[in-house]
Amino acid sequence: MLNSNNISTYNTYKLFVFSFLLAILTYGFALTNFTVSIDNEIPILPDYGLDLGRWGQNLIVYHLFKGHLQYFSLALSLFLFSIAAVRLTNLFKFQGYSALFFCALFVTFPQISYQVVFGMMADIAALGVLLSVFAVELFQKGIETPSPKKKVLLFLSVALLLMFTLSMYQAFILVPTAIYAILFFQNSFKDTFSLKSEIKNILLFGGILIVALLLYYISVKIICPIQQGGYLTSFVSEGSTDNRFLNFCSIWGKNLLGAFYYGEKLFTVATLSGLCLLVYFFIAKKHIAVRFVTLLVILMLPFMMSSIITNGYHPPRLYLTSNLVFAFLIVFVADHFNISTRMITKTVLTVIVLVNFYFVTNLFNAVHKIYKYDKKIAEKIDFTIQSKYPDFSSSDKYVYFYGHFPFDNYQKFQLKNSEIFSGSIFVWDNGNNYRITNFFREADVAEYRMIDTKEQFNSVKDSIAKMPIWPNHESVKMFNNIVVVKLGNEKGSPLNIE
Repeated sequence: MLNSNNISTYNTYKLFVFSFLLAILTYGFALTNFTVSIDNEIPILPDYGLDLGRWGQNLIVYHLFKGHLQYFSLALSLFLFSIAAVRLTNLFKFQGYSALFFCALFVTFPQISYQVVFGMMADIAALGVLLSVFAVELFQKGIETPSPKKKVLLFLSVALLLMFTLSMYQAFILVPTAIYAILFFQNSFKDTFSLKSEIKNILLFGGILIVALLLYYISVKIICPIQQGGYLTSFVSEGSTDNRFLNFCSIWGKNLLGAFYYGEKLFTVATLSGLCLLVYFFIAKKHIAVRFVTLLVILMLPFMMSSIITNGYHPPRLYLTSNLVFAFLIVFVADHFNISTRMITKTVLTVIVLVNFYFVTNLFNAVHKIYKYDKKIAEKIDFTIQSKYPDFSSSDKYVYFYGHFPFDNYQKFQLKNSEIFSGSIFVWDNGNNYRITNFFREADVAEYRMIDTKEQFNSVKDSIAKMPIWPNHESVKMFNNIVVVKLGNEKGSPLNIE
């Protein structure tokens, strides 16, 4: 039952201000502490994202913003997430306290952190969600419009909007799907619910999604270069030989229990809310099968990307609808059973928001500590280079980093299962020269050049074995005008010329 309550006078503007201020507060530490985390060291070049089929991301991040910008990119994303939260409350017809708590849970759930920690995603993460909301709104308007010409125009607009959304990040396909699944679920509680009519609308919406995918595919063929393999295909490359279905069920179960990544723990509240609804279905004895299947789909959709991954790497940033499902299920249960205005409910939901706030702050605090630690090491390395080879500053500054630091060096900073938030530039990819060199530049330590010919690499590779590892003073040596820094005994990621 979607009722208003005693603070229904809160209008859309006030709800947005509430959401945005809460988002700013939640991400206050991230906004005010400069950090270069993994991937943020990579420069945004003219062809950025095109090899991944993300021409929309290229358009926004490179052409519009000329690269990601600390503070601005994150603040913009929080601004757009807040608008999306308000638009979703309108779609789901939440009012009063229900609207307030939906927005609060939506913008504070820590999964968003795993998206916006990437500078290149911070500009588009919320935009993709917001455009998905607009697409569903337009679809509903098309359903209600009697004019056939207007219907076609609106449905075409939905397809084009979704095509552009996919061009920013392909996983956004799950967002409008989840939103529409939730709307279908809500409709099943209406007295006017018609399964035949709803299935007809589902098929129509699914058809528009397919058209959007086809339009996106055509756009990629026209705009983007042909790419053999790469980042996207690596997720579905041959890896584990275990049963894929059982693997997904295991990952899904861990996510439902909030045990898959750091900060997800309170997703168990959403899972418990779903279980309460299941009990209610059997008591109410109305549309049991429809509601059960739809609820199952809603709980499964946030984690569906893991069903197609075969390389064993399941980054939390792919679970784009976690915050949507989390906020909806909790608020829907409170709203449906008329307990959203009770003091104990308000207290519990407020505590959930505060715990989310804690998790988000802890995540960004951990990655900031690692950044400061890595920057100090980078400064010491540069100081050693300049001290041993004072004329190096006037040369071409070719530096080769061999190996990587032990994972144990960072245990004091790391949060369990926090993925990129526990990543060090001197460990990630087992020591990647491209990342490390760019980190020195982005952290404003030094400007180095990578070895870019096989001859250069051959001139130093045989001299590395006898060198000690950092922080030994002799771990930094020059050979044939190339400085070698030996970080560890095990060779790291190969150079592109190897």
